Amino acid sequence: MDDLTNRWRSLSLTEEEEAKVDLTKEKKKTSVVLATEFFTRRIVNVEAVAKTFRPLWRTRGNFEVSEGKDNILLIDFEMDADAEKVVQGQPWRFDRHLVVVQRYDGSIQVQDLAFKSTTFWIQIHNLPFQLLTVEAVLSIGETIGVVSRPKDLGEMKGGNFMRVRVEVDITKPLCKGRKISWDDSGEGWAAFMYERLPNICYWCGLVLHDDKDCIL
Repeated sequence: MDDLTNRWRSLSLTEEEEAKVDLTKEKKKTSVVLATEFFTRRIVNVEAVAKTFRPLWRTRGNFEVSEGKDNILLIDFEMDADAEKVVQGQPWRFDRHLVVVQRYDGSIQVQDLAFKSTTFWIQIHNLPFQLLTVEAVLSIGETIGVVSRPKDLGEMKGGNFMRVRVEVDITKPLCKGRKISWDDSGEGWAAFMYERLPNICYWCGLVLHDDKDCIL
């Protein structure tokens, strides 16, 4: 294909072919596109994806789903607010498999996109009563990944546990918890529970595949 392209460029162009077509003004799409990767070995059907997520996302405007490459789909939203709602609503699942979402401006080829992280609400259990604070749970969350601090801090309180929203590196096994200490003699184990967890491999701890597809 590259050889054919080079041969074509070597041909002399006519005056009409040399004239450039101006596409700089009002020719680009004004919509917002999200690139999504579906971490499943099954071939993902575009119509099934649209049918599944339309009632879940409840967008104000319309959106269209198109094929990208190797279970990467492009979702074209009429409204930026709808796209942002989907980004903030992660993690998403399709047939219990993880779906990772990122904004896509078309500056690189679809096949070159890297889907390495998604955002989870993580419950942190076993904290002593005096550590059921926003400051404590933010400190723990920052050891996992980039923390999103909600406008309503009440979302972080769960009764006898705390919650934190973290961007998690999905190329690594999910963290099960953290050792913690709060004074010279006080130490313990803070256990993590991931909300809306998709299929996970219990051999290696990755969410990129399930047990039967693990090389271990």
